Amino acid sequence: MLKRIFCTVTILILCISSLPQDVSYYKAIQKNSTDPIRPEQFKKMEQDALKNYGQPESYAVLVRSFGNTTEKVWAVIYGEVYCLLSTNADRISEMGSLVYKWYDQSLSKKGNNLSVNLTENAQALPNQAPFESQFEMSFLLAAAPLSNQLPPLSIKGLAGIRKTQLSFLTQKKSPSTELMREQQAIMAAGHFEAYNYWLFKAARQEEFDEWLKSHQSQFQAWLDWHRDNKFDIRSPDFQRLYMLRKQ
Repeated sequence: MLKRIFCTVTILILCISSLPQDVSYYKAIQKNSTDPIRPEQFKKMEQDALKNYGQPESYAVLVRSFGNTTEKVWAVIYGEVYCLLSTNADRISEMGSLVYKWYDQSLSKKGNNLSVNLTENAQALPNQAPFESQFEMSFLLAAAPLSNQLPPLSIKGLAGIRKTQLSFLTQKKSPSTELMREQQAIMAAGHFEAYNYWLFKAARQEEFDEWLKSHQSQFQAWLDWHRDNKFDIRSPDFQRLYMLRKQ
């Protein structure tokens, strides 16, 4: 299975440098969209978010926009950033449910083989591995040991996958981002499991309610930590346009 995974990722990387930029990119990622956004409008949304990177609403529009494209990797990243920045409980639940849905729908099985689809049109400069592909590959490798348990994708399972994925990205010395550093801080404080249940609770309410029965103090400890350690974005280094500029 792992051999097949590596082959799939290699083919993707070889094709990346030939992808067009700007207008062609926005058209390519919306190939299956029933309500495509004009390229110039899509680019403006990204540029506005880059300027206002500390505001949660800057990401709300990008979450839904990328969620309707082939590039779900940006939808899950921006969705998680929104949840960490926002103080609106209802909107956090809504956004967390969307992020869970895209993770869940990205995984598919054929026999014993597990595959993931979070990106099809990754962008990077020649001779550089695109972030999207690194993210997708690390997610797949982290999910592989759980393939016999899927579906469904539980919150517990997704939390474990995300924890291992973060470890893979760190070990491979992928560019660290504000989001990754926040996840690492949450993990170091011992709240990563509770954080994931908080993030995805509305997507699997019954599982969350059952977990909470025996983890009340753990969940409250996460809420207290999150209240006292506000997510402070000093640089939009997790954004697609920022990464492309820096490359």
